[in-house]
Amino acid sequence: MATDNPATESHSRRVVRSPQETTAVAAEWLPHLLQAGVVSLEGPLGAGKTHFVKAVATALGIPEDVTSPTFTLLQSYGSGEQRLHHSDWYRLESAVEVLALGLEEYEGDGLMLIEWGDKFPEILPPGTLRIIIAPQSDGSRLISLLARH
Repeated sequence: MATDNPATESHSRRVVRSPQETTAVAAEWLPHLLQAGVVSLEGPLGAGKTHFVKAVATALGIPEDVTSPTFTLLQSYGSGEQRLHHSDWYRLESAVEVLALGLEEYEGDGLMLIEWGDKFPEILPPGTLRIIIAPQSDGSRLISLLARH
């Protein structure tokens, strides 16, 4: 799913206090996300993973309403070069269930964002980026962009 990612040493952190700031971070990081092809979104329930996906969709110019695929497991948005695939592994209990989704069929067909990708890191492709969202006591979010080793 992912292409070679020369930014493997990249590490960025941003504190966001509003949806608008999250959208700005998504737009800033979008070239890195697109280059990687696959991004694992990590953080506790309610951290803002789905909101980050919505921010990426906005940065891509995708007008569709992005919703959590917790029960559908995979949603696709956009068309042409602006494709966004959004998967949620929260309810999955094994890597076998993830593999049954057939995500490899989407390789090279846009950007894949995976909520709870850290549940099964062994099946994430090389070059996958990690975005960790950590709620802070003041209501802000610390968002970190990390390369997967």
